[in-house]
Amino acid sequence: MNRSANVLLVGATFILSAAAQAQTNAQVGTETNGQASVQADKMHAQASGRASTSTSSSASTQSNKTNAGLSSGTAFNATLSSPVDSKKSKPGDVLTARTTENLKAEGKTILPKGTKLVGHVTQASARAKGDAESTLAITFDRAVLKSGEELPLNLAIQAMASARAAAAATDAGMETMAGSSATGSSMAAGHGTIGGLTSTAGSATGSIRNTAATFANTGGAAVNSGVNSTTAAAVASQGAVGGLNTAGQLTSNSRGVFSMEGLNLNSVANNNTQSSVITSAGKNVHLDSGTRMLMVTRSTAETTNP
Repeated sequence: MNRSANVLLVGATFILSAAAQAQTNAQVGTETNGQASVQADKMHAQASGRASTSTSSSASTQSNKTNAGLSSGTAFNATLSSPVDSKKSKPGDVLTARTTENLKAEGKTILPKGTKLVGHVTQASARAKGDAESTLAITFDRAVLKSGEELPLNLAIQAMASARAAAAATDAGMETMAGSSATGSSMAAGHGTIGGLTSTAGSATGSIRNTAATFANTGGAAVNSGVNSTTAAAVASQGAVGGLNTAGQLTSNSRGVFSMEGLNLNSVANNNTQSSVITSAGKNVHLDSGTRMLMVTRSTAETTNP
């Protein structure tokens, strides 16, 4: 009897010990799994953070590369290298332009004067029966340096002016300067009375200022009293602002079309690029070689008109 009781006692002790061990193992397993889960979550969060930072950095780098390191909104002058016509062109046709000034960023010249800009036609249509206007859409997407290196760009045309208006503005500026120089020479030679010299100098200075004001107020009109009565005015299209300076360049705040009758200019975003859309109520849109263009860099996210 005692022996049977001892056997039962030993068996019960064994069972209780095994149950306790099993419970302990279960707790340890739960804690281990919990710690492993927390560690996995931390590693995932860190990896996600690094991926996000890397993606952001990559996007930023790509944005800079898109415009060769130039900030969005950088404006510069260029001229069209060859004529283009909406009646003769078709989507995909290549066209080129040349910069007419050095373009710098952080003190470094990015696009030297004379850099080739390459673009293509994205839409071209002559006005047919029932159409309100003819259309020519173009985009410039890269620059080619003299070394042959190509730099990706995302450009929109912010303003345009005819080559004739640019030449007239330059001629007017040169003649104004020549008149001022002649007055200065007369003063140096001692012509006239002191009062007369003062009056002449003041008159010359006023003439220069008035000519500059005329250019600003008339959209770059090459008009002055007595300097050159045959120079043509740079007629601005509806809604255009700014115009040409006396160097024949479009000012950085210029928008719209000057001395190109019947043409209007807008910009649309298409597949992360900017297309400049030129329309005309006439049968076709025609741009001559030498057409002045004020280019402006755009980021891939921008979709506003120039």
